[in-house]
Amino acid sequence: MRVLIATAGARGDVAPLTGLATAIRAAGHSVTIASNDEYEGLVVGCGLEFRALPGTHGMFDDLQWVERSGPAAGIGIIRLLAENVRKLHRAVLAVARQDAADVLALAGMTAIGGYQIAEGLALPSMELQLMPTHATADFPPSIVTGRSFGRLGNRVAGMATTAAMAAMGGPAREIRHDLRLPRRGIREVLSGEPGTRRWPVFHGFSPAVVPRPADWPDGYEVTGYWWPQRAAAWSPPPELETFLASGPPPVFFGFGDVTPDDTSGFIELAAGAGRAAGARQVIQAGQTVQHSPSALPPGDSIIIRDVPHDWLFPRMAAVVHHAGAGTTAAGLRAGVPCVAVPVLADQPFWAARLAALGVGPVPIPRRQLSVAALAAAVRDAVALSSYRARAKALSGRLAGEDGTAPIISWLARLGGG
Repeated sequence: MRVLIATAGARGDVAPLTGLATAIRAAGHSVTIASNDEYEGLVVGCGLEFRALPGTHGMFDDLQWVERSGPAAGIGIIRLLAENVRKLHRAVLAVARQDAADVLALAGMTAIGGYQIAEGLALPSMELQLMPTHATADFPPSIVTGRSFGRLGNRVAGMATTAAMAAMGGPAREIRHDLRLPRRGIREVLSGEPGTRRWPVFHGFSPAVVPRPADWPDGYEVTGYWWPQRAAAWSPPPELETFLASGPPPVFFGFGDVTPDDTSGFIELAAGAGRAAGARQVIQAGQTVQHSPSALPPGDSIIIRDVPHDWLFPRMAAVVHHAGAGTTAAGLRAGVPCVAVPVLADQPFWAARLAALGVGPVPIPRRQLSVAALAAAVRDAVALSSYRARAKALSGRLAGEDGTAPIISWLARLGGG
């Protein structure tokens, strides 16, 4: 079967799908990833087919480094995303028609219009999510906060978040009109259950990290993580290998795609916190690094761009990151303590999970970040053996999971295999 995986967003939304796509291909299917054109190198470098979603380049740039979290930020993010949904629908439809796909796999935001597109093209489909997406009493809506409101409050907050998604109902109904599908209400368009729309929702995180809620509908599965595929031609930078070999394991500092505009300030903060904690630093500061060399004493620090986390993180004493879904997973896989500095969207949710799992100290919200606070957290993460022991134990559990297996099985049943 020809499987088209569609996604749009940040690098962390795309990288896990390279591992899933590789597994689907190994099971005998043809598979293509369609996404923002800036990720063509990432996908093709893993030996996979790529299609650019036209008109999506930089479509999420306005979400970078939002300086607030909580319910207000969650609603604001939904509104910003809604502005881009219409062109995303058109792009996914164009690529699905071009590739004559047999199965649509709609990841993240593409699922909003993806259901309508699958129905209009009479194709089976599945939804792929990297964070919890359905209301539950077990925890709050992941895009809003990491703080529980109690079982009743969590469910009410989840339902309210789903209702806020109605801002995207207009574009979804438009794509239905273009496909000559029957008109439906916004609630039915956006929240049809798997039993009605006949597609499963696969969540690519571990049940050891977030157990599947008992009050989720049938068809919502927690599969285990989809680990990113490393590019075949990649090799570690010699200067990084030299740095790692020249002293004790350092601490990683990096905020992924939400690295602040003040890159120099971020580098100095990370280097200052590392020195105050007595740790060497590996600082990931984006593709366009502008900094003062005097901020980094020789031997203490190194600045890197993109290095595969599965190679880098096991070599660290601890990892400091923004608690994005992909980076959180990579830290847990490596079995090293973490310090979470959440900023927006689902990051506070994952940061809270890390603290609850006991693999790192209490998260530091971005607005409370300082050299002193970060240094104290790094010192604890490295020095307290309980964090490392729990991280190692959880890493062992993750190693025994295969998050791609449920999807491969579903495809086999779909094809009569």
